[in-house]
Amino acid sequence: MTTSARVMVPIDVTASMIKAGTSIPEPDLANGEVAWVSGGNFAVNDERTYSGSVWGCKVAHSGRSATPDVDSNYWYRIGPTNRMAPFDDYSNTKVVATGSLTYVVGPGFLNGLAIYGMEGSSYSIVVRDGPGGPEMRSWTGDLYSQAAGLYELLFSTLAKTEQLSFDDIPLSPAAEVVITLTAGPGGRVAIGTIKFGDWRQFIGNGKFGGAQYGAESNRKSRTLREYNPDGTYKIVRRATSRDVSCSIVVDAEQAMVADAILGEIIDTAVPFEASGLPQYGYLNTLGFVTGSIRADSHGTTSINLKVEGNI
Repeated sequence: MTTSARVMVPIDVTASMIKAGTSIPEPDLANGEVAWVSGGNFAVNDERTYSGSVWGCKVAHSGRSATPDVDSNYWYRIGPTNRMAPFDDYSNTKVVATGSLTYVVGPGFLNGLAIYGMEGSSYSIVVRDGPGGPEMRSWTGDLYSQAAGLYELLFSTLAKTEQLSFDDIPLSPAAEVVITLTAGPGGRVAIGTIKFGDWRQFIGNGKFGGAQYGAESNRKSRTLREYNPDGTYKIVRRATSRDVSCSIVVDAEQAMVADAILGEIIDTAVPFEASGLPQYGYLNTLGFVTGSIRADSHGTTSINLKVEGNI
């Protein structure tokens, strides 16, 4: 493999970055969400939205003005709202809609984006130089893998595209990204995770940097199985994750570049791509990256990476 391995240093997306034109409201009444109101009457297990999160009522109360995020004796966080679901790192908490959905986001400077956990039939992505500004980049396509041959095209179910990544975006201080997914009439559309940020290649300025042969991908089940003494069991199905391990060889002079990249992303869920070649897509994932650096010789350094995929 010769294409350089890379990770994305992500941008934290806040509610203020989500702009007019986004089709998912907050609260999303069609999705059963109800906004928290100051001084309201709340029963145990009532759910309300506030500041991008869904909150559950712990203790029945009324007349309180403290917001749920600072009122921990009465409220606990359940998860993100439907609108903010793609920005919480977990691909299994999806924004869902019917027919189509659109996000208009102003992340500022970025040179790439990655999307995971998509459902639908097609996508469109446009990057503009400022709100409503001239188009800098755009991509469109369907959300199904291409058939391997005529037989697969005619008789097999096409595999769904699980992840997309894009790069080579011109820098703009006020870049605006418009992401649209569509499905057939009444069809479900969803997105698990959207990441904006800066792709960093481990190659640095040297002549090496590709993942070496022997790289591995491991699909890990996150399903909960509880076994009973009589051999019966209970299953709580959950999404799977993809763990990746690989080695990268870089010029010894670029070892500190690689170390700096690892320092930037430690303890952060980031997009990782061992190779940009389509046939190695199984080596790309979203997760937590750790690595060791070894001086092999005067001229080369090995970086051994482990990526623990999240769900």
